[in-house]
Amino acid sequence: MTEEKMILNDGQYDEQYDLEIKTHQISVSADVLAGKGWYKLADDEQVVKKAVLSKEEAEWFEKYKDLPFYDLPLYADDSSNHFTKKLSNKMVQYREDWKKRADFFNRLSQAYFTGYTIEKEKKYYIKLNFNRGPVYLNVNKKTGNWFFETRSETSSYKTQFTQEKIDAMQKDPRAKGLDLNVLKVEVPEDKLED
Repeated sequence: MTEEKMILNDGQYDEQYDLEIKTHQISVSADVLAGKGWYKLADDEQVVKKAVLSKEEAEWFEKYKDLPFYDLPLYADDSSNHFTKKLSNKMVQYREDWKKRADFFNRLSQAYFTGYTIEKEKKYYIKLNFNRGPVYLNVNKKTGNWFFETRSETSSYKTQFTQEKIDAMQKDPRAKGLDLNVLKVEVPEDKLED
């Protein structure tokens, strides 16, 4: 297991703000860093975090990632073909919300230079509380039968559901009288099953 060094700035003296910042160097395994989306660009270079993109954003990015980031003079010619121009054209979908537009630009620009990972889709347990403790909806993968038991997902039973699946299950007659959206509990990222 290789160790990578990270430098954490949690203080150094800044007269303007009367703030003391201390710098610490710690060692972290490469596996731990990679698991959290960080990676090292090259030997003796900084550790950076990959951008997190949705599946749709990643598909768009793959189409244009090989273009130059920009051409000079920037935006001088509408016929120029570069990544920043394509990105600006794509940002029109966020014209009403400048925060989403800025976030989109920053994440896609970061992906261009540091790479990206695809955002994991949120999944949920359907949890009921009984006297004996909490129980979770299990769906038999072959028969589709529902029952409440542990939250452990197995090769035979599914216990983690996407929002889309929960919405479809809500229409099932077996859900009559249950509001599955009220009973859902988000699955922690480290417990997500594929």
